[in-house]
Amino acid sequence: MSMQLSLLAEETTVAPTGLVYHEQFLTAPEELDFLAQIDASEWLTDLSRRVLHFGFKYDYSNRRLDESARIGAFPAWLTSLASKVYTAASEDVQRLLEAQQPFEQAIVNEYQPGQGIAPHIDRDCFGPAVATVSLGSAINMDFSRDATGDEHVQRLEPRSLLLLHGEARTTWRHSIAKRRKDEWHGQVLERKRRVSITFRTIADLIPAQT
Repeated sequence: MSMQLSLLAEETTVAPTGLVYHEQFLTAPEELDFLAQIDASEWLTDLSRRVLHFGFKYDYSNRRLDESARIGAFPAWLTSLASKVYTAASEDVQRLLEAQQPFEQAIVNEYQPGQGIAPHIDRDCFGPAVATVSLGSAINMDFSRDATGDEHVQRLEPRSLLLLHGEARTTWRHSIAKRRKDEWHGQVLERKRRVSITFRTIADLIPAQT
């Protein structure tokens, strides 16, 4: 199921333009297969949460990308998922991507209950479209726009796809609160382990320093 978020009601205040949500993007067997591929990889632990980098390793300290960050092509399972994301995207998003290689960088984040990520906009070294596939637990993602004070909460269900472009990509911050439970439709729901796969293109690649 796909919907433009301006059509949502109960938890919506002002929805970001350019935010599109596909709830049933993956099947349950596909989710299990991707989780198995991820857990067979070697996690990095240099953040408060476990992460994996593909394509390019993002430098969190310098907040930039250069040629030295290139770590090789996506594995086959990730290439397959990137292609599936491209196929599901709207024509507006597809025009920002390339059919043969829609994304050049991917990061996998593991969120245990109580873990989150601070409000942010993806750096401008990344391109105009960002896609996130959610595996495992559902979670609330918070959106805010400082210029207007607008806010929006989007529930990210397991096996869903979130696409950001336009204002949703460039002027709205997104975050995940550090808590063990979320409230949604009047219910308090416990978090479990969530794994996200975020795909990006590269907009500004700095030459490697020598």
